Amino acid sequence: MADEAVARIGAILEELSARFELVVEAVTGFGGRVDALREELFGQFAEVGGQVRFLSEQIAESRRGVALVREDLGAEIVRIGEALGKARVEFREGLAALQSEVAAGEGRGAGGDRDGAARHAELADTTKVIKREIASSVETSAKKLSAELKHTNKALAELVSKFERFDDRITIQTRDQDQRIRKLERKRAG
Repeated sequence: MADEAVARIGAILEELSARFELVVEAVTGFGGRVDALREELFGQFAEVGGQVRFLSEQIAESRRGVALVREDLGAEIVRIGEALGKARVEFREGLAALQSEVAAGEGRGAGGDRDGAARHAELADTTKVIKREIASSVETSAKKLSAELKHTNKALAELVSKFERFDDRITIQTRDQDQRIRKLERKRAG
C-alpha cells in the first residue's frame, strides 16, 4: 500500500510538473505578447510624434506666409496712404492757387480764367493719375492677399485631411488594442 501511495504521489507530481510547464509556457507566451504590444505602442507613439511634428511644421510655414502677407499689405497700405496724403496736399495747393487766381482774375478780367482753367485741368489730370495708381496698387495687393489666402486655405485643408486620417488610424488602432486586451483577459479568465 505504501508503494501504491508513493506511485500515486509520483503521478500527481508528474501531472503537476506538466501543468506547471504549461503555465510557464503560457506566461512566457503572454510575456512575449506584452513585449510585442509594448513595441507596437511605442511605434504608434513615435508615429504620432512624427505626425505632430509635421503638423507643427506646416502650421509654422503657414504662419510665416501670413506674416509675409501682412508685411506686404502693411507696406502697401503705407504707400497708398503716402500717395493719398500727397494727392490731398497737391489738391489743396491747387485749389488754393485756383481760388487766388480766380480772385485775382476777377480783378483783371477774362485773361485769368484761361490760366485757372489750365490749372484746374492739370489738377484733374493729376487726380485721375493718383486714383489709377491707388486702384492698381489696391488691386495688386488684393491679388497677392487672395493668392496667399488660397495657399493657406489649401495647406489647412491638407492638414485637416491628414489629421482626420491620423485620427481614424488612431481610433482603429485603439479599437484593435481594446479587442486584443479583451481577448487576453478572456483567455486569462478561462
